[in-house]
Amino acid sequence: MRRSITAMAFVILAASSLAAQQRVLPVEVGVFGQFTKFDDVTKLDNAAGFGGLVSVPVLRRFHLQYEADFGSTKSTRVGDLTALNHRFDIVYHVPIRDGHTFFVGGGWTGSQYKTDTTYNQYDSGANATIGVRWCVNTNWAVRTSGVMDFKDPSDQVPTGDRTQTLSLRAGISRFFGGKPAQSPCAVVVPTPAPAPAPPPAALAPAPAPKAEPKPEPVAAPAPAPAPAPAPKPREIFRMTGVYFAFDQAALTQAGKDTLEAAVKYLSANPGSKVEIRGHTDNIGTDEYNRSLSDRRATTVMTYLRTRGIDASRMSAKGFGESEPAADNGTSSGRAQNRRVVIVEL
Repeated sequence: MRRSITAMAFVILAASSLAAQQRVLPVEVGVFGQFTKFDDVTKLDNAAGFGGLVSVPVLRRFHLQYEADFGSTKSTRVGDLTALNHRFDIVYHVPIRDGHTFFVGGGWTGSQYKTDTTYNQYDSGANATIGVRWCVNTNWAVRTSGVMDFKDPSDQVPTGDRTQTLSLRAGISRFFGGKPAQSPCAVVVPTPAPAPAPPPAALAPAPAPKAEPKPEPVAAPAPAPAPAPAPKPREIFRMTGVYFAFDQAALTQAGKDTLEAAVKYLSANPGSKVEIRGHTDNIGTDEYNRSLSDRRATTVMTYLRTRGIDASRMSAKGFGESEPAADNGTSSGRAQNRRVVIVEL
């Protein structure tokens, strides 16, 4: 068991170093208290304990998570003993709103029992976890979760039966590394769009003209040709999701530098009006993707205003995942779909 724990701890450290080099989400470190209910067949008393965790983001919403917890229990068969548990899990986070996430995952668990008079000192098996992470600010969060361990067989049962152990937890965690805008709990509040100009005042009706003699009927003129359709908006600028903070609407420095091309064009063409359109891939709910694309489009419009572009010349709109530019079935296609486009009206 010790070799397995050492190997998995090395994987956690390697993933943490890789996450830091790629400047993705910060590493999350937390502590928690827990209540544990052992399977009835083990004859072990319910126990209260505490523990800690390290969670490292390795993909967009997947985290590699290590947990260790400690608790004291007893039974008439084994006497007093302490249980030390290790868990290595893959956890998937689903955004709720304002940085809060629902998470679910599972992996391997191993238990070591100290002072066991029967010398059945080790268990291992699988586990599943589910919970919610509530953001307090960009640095701190509160976590509530439940964990179920599955041991088959369990050394704590003389007959080697399968057991299930349930733990309920509550604790706090802190994010380390990265900038505040990269925190999973960072929320960008979009700047409200300027109020539209009031409509012109209504003019008084003109007096009715005097009646004139009815003219002789003439042949009806030929109908005028239908007007040509209005030209489609012309795309003048495009930027992909790599110019924003991960899963957020905050612009990176590279994004701001890239937008200088749009600033130059709009400054050189003061009569042009544009619409800033945000788009996402299809990962996540429709509501969340629509909100994220709208916030990103509004962030670009706000930045252009700071660079001297008149707000009356611009509007922003989020389309979510409704207008893909490429196939969402591939990672390269999803990367093309995460974009902000500026079109000239």
